[in-house]
Amino acid sequence: MKYAHLFAVVLLLGCLVLAAGCVNQDGGGDTPAPTVTPTETPAPVESVKILPDTPGVTYTLTAKKSTEEAGNVELTMKAVAARDLRKDGYNIRYTFFVYNTDAFAEGWSPSSYDEVVTAGVPYVTKIDRIYPANERVINVMLPRDASVKTFDVTKPYVYGVVAVDVTV
Repeated sequence: MKYAHLFAVVLLLGCLVLAAGCVNQDGGGDTPAPTVTPTETPAPVESVKILPDTPGVTYTLTAKKSTEEAGNVELTMKAVAARDLRKDGYNIRYTFFVYNTDAFAEGWSPSSYDEVVTAGVPYVTKIDRIYPANERVINVMLPRDASVKTFDVTKPYVYGVVAVDVTV
Protein backbone atom coordinates (compact mmCIF):
# COMPACT_ATOMS: atom_id res chain seq x y z
CA MET A 1 0.00 0.00 0.00
CA LYS A 2 2.87 2.29 0.69
CA TYR A 3 4.04 2.00 -2.93
CA ALA A 4 0.57 2.59 -4.37
CA HIS A 5 1.08 6.38 -4.53
CA LEU A 6 4.40 5.96 -6.26
CA PHE A 7 2.84 3.52 -8.74
CA ALA A 8 0.00 6.04 -9.51
CA VAL A 9 2.51 8.86 -10.13
CA VAL A 10 4.63 6.69 -12.47
CA LEU A 11 1.50 5.56 -14.33
CA LEU A 12 0.32 9.18 -14.70
CA LEU A 13 3.75 10.32 -16.00
CA GLY A 14 3.79 7.44 -18.50
CA CYS A 15 0.38 8.44 -19.83
CA LEU A 16 1.51 12.05 -20.21
CA VAL A 17 4.63 11.02 -22.16
CA LEU A 18 2.58 8.81 -24.48
CA ALA A 19 -0.02 11.52 -25.00
CA ALA A 20 2.66 14.10 -25.81
CA GLY A 21 4.18 11.78 -28.40
CA CYS A 22 0.79 11.24 -30.07
CA VAL A 23 0.05 14.91 -30.36
CA ASN A 24 3.19 16.06 -32.19
CA GLN A 25 6.13 13.76 -32.84
CA ASP A 26 8.37 16.23 -34.64
CA GLY A 27 8.54 18.66 -31.73
CA GLY A 28 7.14 21.65 -33.69
CA GLY A 29 3.85 23.17 -32.61
CA ASP A 30 2.56 24.14 -36.06
CA THR A 31 0.08 22.10 -38.02
CA PRO A 32 0.56 22.36 -41.79
CA ALA A 33 -2.05 24.52 -43.52
CA PRO A 34 -4.27 22.84 -46.13
CA THR A 35 -3.36 23.52 -49.74
CA VAL A 36 -5.69 26.06 -51.35
CA THR A 37 -6.14 26.07 -55.10
CA PRO A 38 -6.32 29.68 -56.37
CA THR A 39 -9.46 30.58 -58.28
CA GLU A 40 -9.66 33.12 -61.07
CA THR A 41 -10.89 36.45 -59.72
CA PRO A 42 -13.19 38.58 -61.88
CA ALA A 43 -11.85 41.81 -63.29
CA PRO A 44 -12.15 44.81 -60.97
CA VAL A 45 -14.37 47.77 -61.66
CA GLU A 46 -12.15 50.35 -63.32
CA SER A 47 -13.80 53.63 -62.36
CA VAL A 48 -17.02 55.45 -61.65
CA LYS A 49 -18.45 58.32 -63.70
CA ILE A 50 -21.06 60.53 -62.05
CA LEU A 51 -22.04 63.39 -64.30
CA PRO A 52 -24.71 65.46 -62.57
CA ASP A 53 -26.36 68.39 -64.31
CA THR A 54 -28.56 69.28 -61.36
CA PRO A 55 -27.44 72.06 -58.98
CA GLY A 56 -28.07 71.41 -55.30
CA VAL A 57 -28.19 67.60 -55.62
CA THR A 58 -25.37 65.35 -54.40
CA TYR A 59 -25.01 61.89 -55.94
CA THR A 60 -23.30 58.72 -54.83
CA LEU A 61 -23.18 55.65 -57.03
CA THR A 62 -22.11 52.14 -56.08
CA ALA A 63 -21.95 48.92 -58.03
CA LYS A 64 -21.65 45.26 -57.23
CA LYS A 65 -21.75 42.14 -59.31
CA SER A 66 -25.20 40.65 -59.06
CA THR A 67 -25.57 37.62 -56.85
CA GLU A 68 -28.99 36.94 -58.34
CA GLU A 69 -28.02 36.68 -62.00
CA ALA A 70 -24.56 35.99 -63.35
CA GLY A 71 -23.22 38.54 -65.79
CA ASN A 72 -25.14 41.49 -64.36
CA VAL A 73 -24.08 44.54 -62.37
CA GLU A 74 -26.37 46.05 -59.77
CA LEU A 75 -26.10 49.84 -59.52
CA THR A 76 -27.40 51.82 -56.55
CA MET A 77 -27.65 55.59 -56.84
CA LYS A 78 -28.43 57.84 -53.89
CA ALA A 79 -29.43 61.45 -54.58
CA VAL A 80 -29.62 63.94 -51.72
CA ALA A 81 -31.10 67.39 -52.36
CA ALA A 82 -30.03 70.52 -50.52
CA ARG A 83 -32.60 72.28 -48.34
CA ASP A 84 -32.43 75.37 -50.53
CA LEU A 85 -33.31 73.47 -53.70
CA ARG A 86 -36.05 74.98 -55.84
CA LYS A 87 -39.32 74.65 -53.87
CA ASP A 88 -41.18 72.64 -56.52
CA GLY A 89 -38.15 70.37 -57.01
CA TYR A 90 -36.64 68.91 -60.16
CA ASN A 91 -37.62 66.14 -62.53
CA ILE A 92 -34.36 64.28 -63.04
CA ARG A 93 -33.66 61.84 -65.88
CA TYR A 94 -31.09 59.30 -64.72
CA THR A 95 -29.32 57.32 -67.42
CA PHE A 96 -27.39 54.44 -65.87
CA PHE A 97 -24.79 52.77 -68.08
CA VAL A 98 -22.07 50.12 -68.06
CA TYR A 99 -19.51 49.13 -70.68
CA ASN A 100 -16.32 47.10 -71.04
CA THR A 101 -13.24 49.29 -71.32
CA ASP A 102 -11.75 47.21 -74.14
CA ALA A 103 -14.67 48.17 -76.41
CA PHE A 104 -13.76 51.90 -76.50
CA ALA A 105 -10.73 54.13 -76.81
CA GLU A 106 -8.83 54.68 -73.59
CA GLY A 107 -10.32 57.54 -71.57
CA TRP A 108 -13.67 57.53 -73.42
CA SER A 109 -16.58 58.42 -71.17
CA PRO A 110 -20.11 59.45 -72.12
CA SER A 111 -21.17 62.86 -70.85
CA SER A 112 -24.79 63.00 -72.03
CA TYR A 113 -27.85 60.87 -72.57
CA ASP A 114 -27.33 61.01 -76.35
CA GLU A 115 -23.73 59.81 -76.08
CA VAL A 116 -24.80 56.84 -73.95
CA VAL A 117 -27.56 55.87 -76.38
CA THR A 118 -25.53 56.26 -79.57
CA ALA A 119 -22.54 54.37 -78.09
CA GLY A 120 -24.62 51.20 -77.98
CA VAL A 121 -23.71 50.39 -74.36
CA PRO A 122 -26.17 48.78 -71.94
CA TYR A 123 -28.19 51.50 -70.24
CA VAL A 124 -31.40 52.08 -68.30
CA THR A 125 -33.21 55.39 -68.03
CA LYS A 126 -35.40 56.41 -65.08
CA ILE A 127 -37.17 59.71 -64.38
CA ASP A 128 -37.74 60.75 -60.79
CA ARG A 129 -38.72 63.95 -58.96
CA ILE A 130 -36.56 65.24 -56.12
CA TYR A 131 -37.64 67.97 -53.67
CA PRO A 132 -35.72 70.14 -51.17
CA ALA A 133 -34.07 68.08 -48.37
CA ASN A 134 -35.24 64.92 -50.14
CA GLU A 135 -33.27 61.68 -50.44
CA ARG A 136 -33.92 59.26 -53.30
CA VAL A 137 -32.45 55.79 -53.87
CA ILE A 138 -32.72 54.09 -57.25
CA ASN A 139 -31.55 50.53 -57.98
CA VAL A 140 -31.07 49.12 -61.48
CA MET A 141 -29.59 45.92 -62.86
CA LEU A 142 -27.46 46.13 -66.00
CA PRO A 143 -27.53 44.64 -68.58
CA ARG A 144 -30.61 42.58 -67.61
CA ASP A 145 -32.86 45.66 -67.58
CA ALA A 146 -31.09 47.24 -70.56
CA SER A 147 -32.18 47.06 -74.17
CA VAL A 148 -28.56 46.35 -75.22
CA LYS A 149 -27.17 43.14 -73.72
CA THR A 150 -23.51 43.24 -74.84
CA PHE A 151 -21.45 43.26 -71.65
CA ASP A 152 -18.99 40.87 -69.99
CA VAL A 153 -18.81 41.17 -66.21
CA THR A 154 -15.54 39.18 -66.14
CA LYS A 155 -13.67 41.91 -68.09
CA PRO A 156 -12.72 45.39 -66.79
CA TYR A 157 -15.64 47.78 -67.04
CA VAL A 158 -16.83 51.28 -66.24
CA TYR A 159 -20.23 52.13 -64.82
CA GLY A 160 -21.92 55.45 -64.26
CA VAL A 161 -24.96 57.66 -64.38
CA VAL A 162 -25.79 60.85 -66.25
CA ALA A 163 -28.28 62.93 -64.27
CA VAL A 164 -30.08 65.75 -66.10
CA ASP A 165 -32.83 68.16 -65.04
CA VAL A 166 -35.75 67.66 -67.42
CA THR A 167 -38.25 69.84 -65.55
CA VAL A 168 -40.59 71.59 -67.98
